[in-house]
Amino acid sequence: MNKGRTILPLVVAWILSYCFAGAAPQDTPGAKEIGRTTERELNVVLSSSFGTLIISRGESEKIFTVETAHSGADQLTNIEYSIRNRIGYADLTLGDVKKQGNEKKKSFKISDFDKGKWYVRFSDAVPISFDVELGVGRGDFNLSGLQVKDFNLSAGASDVTLSFDEPNKARIENINIESGVSKFDARNLGNANFRHFRFQGGLGAYTLDFSGALSREVDVDIEVGMGMLTIIVPQDVGARVYYEKSWVSRLDCDRDFRSSAENEYTTDNYTSSTGRMNIKIDSGMGSIKIRRR
Repeated sequence: MNKGRTILPLVVAWILSYCFAGAAPQDTPGAKEIGRTTERELNVVLSSSFGTLIISRGESEKIFTVETAHSGADQLTNIEYSIRNRIGYADLTLGDVKKQGNEKKKSFKISDFDKGKWYVRFSDAVPISFDVELGVGRGDFNLSGLQVKDFNLSAGASDVTLSFDEPNKARIENINIESGVSKFDARNLGNANFRHFRFQGGLGAYTLDFSGALSREVDVDIEVGMGMLTIIVPQDVGARVYYEKSWVSRLDCDRDFRSSAENEYTTDNYTSSTGRMNIKIDSGMGSIKIRRR
């Protein structure tokens, strides 16, 4: 028997499996992963119906990995991934997915809320655009060390934390966050390297901490319905606040925010600071606090 003819097909099969490793999920019990190949950028659409979603930095050579901590949760994980023009497109659906024809129908029971827990880790080797939808549950989005290019988040009845504990390696033109009946806590947003930040809150308790390495002028637009919002502006950052006064809402600023015009408050270091924030606030029946730290 010719050993060369026997070995050759095995070698070819191994090479092909290696070359196309990034084209399909590599599954292990409770985990799915996509290896990095030719991608120079990544677009992520991620939706979670219920449970706990944890996003963080993973291994550079893996575009992303998805792990589950609950028995059976991996069966509720649907991943679609493709590469076009060296851009990776990831569509991740976490929750009970039932197909009817060509459509996906998400469904869950109240008793299932705490059953799902997903850890999603992304490569820090490519810029990433995020479009995240979170339904009922918890979200912990630690984007420290990643190259975040865009970030959009829509959260329903959720408890969410968002953090940039290290300076973002990419520049974000727009951060858009919609938070419904929920608790939302963001820290070190000054490290996000954004140009425009937009936050819309319904009914809940919200904290936006802009600590970090803010070194240019940025715009921040905030709309709050009946929520309680605390905004933290670092001492070395200049700020100008535009706030339309209303008898049903309340603004409470630290002392160095001085009234510079009607409905306008400015810090003494606004013109002299390298980092400056233009903050526009529209509040319904909300309570707004602006603090220095």
